[in-house]
Amino acid sequence: MRWASVLNLAMHLALLVMAPILVATEAIGRHTADQVAFAIIVGGVLAAIHLRHLRAATRGDRPAVWPLTLTLQVVLVYAPLLWLGPDWVSTQLPLTASMMLLLPRPWGPVVGFTGPCLVSGIAYFFLTSQTLSFRDTILEMVYFAISFVVFVLMLYGTARLVRLVNELYRSRTELAELAADEERVRVSRDLHDLLGHSLSAISLKGDLAVRLLSMDPDRARDEITSLTELARSTLRDVRAVTRDEHQVTLRQEIAAAQGLLAAAGVDTRIDVDSTNLALSDDAQQVLAWAVREATTNLLRHSDATTCTITLTHAAGTIALDIRNDGVRQPLPGDGSGLAGLKDRAARAGGSASGQVSGDDEFHLRVELPETSTLMKHP
Repeated sequence: MRWASVLNLAMHLALLVMAPILVATEAIGRHTADQVAFAIIVGGVLAAIHLRHLRAATRGDRPAVWPLTLTLQVVLVYAPLLWLGPDWVSTQLPLTASMMLLLPRPWGPVVGFTGPCLVSGIAYFFLTSQTLSFRDTILEMVYFAISFVVFVLMLYGTARLVRLVNELYRSRTELAELAADEERVRVSRDLHDLLGHSLSAISLKGDLAVRLLSMDPDRARDEITSLTELARSTLRDVRAVTRDEHQVTLRQEIAAAQGLLAAAGVDTRIDVDSTNLALSDDAQQVLAWAVREATTNLLRHSDATTCTITLTHAAGTIALDIRNDGVRQPLPGDGSGLAGLKDRAARAGGSASGQVSGDDEFHLRVELPETSTLMKHP
């Protein structure tokens, strides 16, 4: 990016200083001291104006009062032509580039190129025809036309190149920020779903072990052992989440939910045909997280005694329904867990919703197309 800007500036500066140098060295015609001084001063003014135009154009913008500065540039380029002669003609190259960059699209670049090209050609023919033969004048005009087109397109092209490089750099920065934000959202969502479920299970097993300690020490010891293994498993899962390697399966989550709810004294009924478990990996991911989220919500936000988990597969649609009673009032609202689940379902082309019926029953429903494929966030 830095070298593109340096290259662009070097090309424009080379042509900006050309006219004062040609006048000062009397390249084509003889000039007085006043003419040389005039060329140097006005050449500096033209350079300042053009570089101001160029800087704004490379940012994809136009400088303040650009019609006024562009008009001043036109006057300072064409007014001295008859006085300074062909040595001053090269000032038209930066002028043409400024007009192509500043005039409004879509016809601005075309008008900005053809207008100065015609005027410059006529002026150059008039100036050279006074000292050269007709044949030499025609040859000089051909050389002038080729040089004019090449140099103007070079100036315009390098300015556009820098602008595109700047836009590419900004786009890359925005994409990097989006990727970072998306990764933060993913980690936050996965950790919420994972830790909410695991910590609820650890809390439940800890309370159960405390109650059993005086009545059934052997069973309490088993619960503590199970709690320790669950904590280790949670630690492994957290590490996997941070590396985006955490995978869950529907079969495992249903079995884990059934065991956890049984430990909590919830009568759990599972209505899942084994053929329904032969789903795509992406569909399994979404539905497994749904079972985990529903289990976590049941333990946190209800005094449930019954829970049913039903998975149906018909007409190209997979539907998971999870119902539990004992919903506490007031509801905690649409938390980040349900929002994360809706996001997962939407990325797989489906939907998720949760609502409470009049008899204090919570119903979570997730629907996915049969050919679910998780889509990455843009």
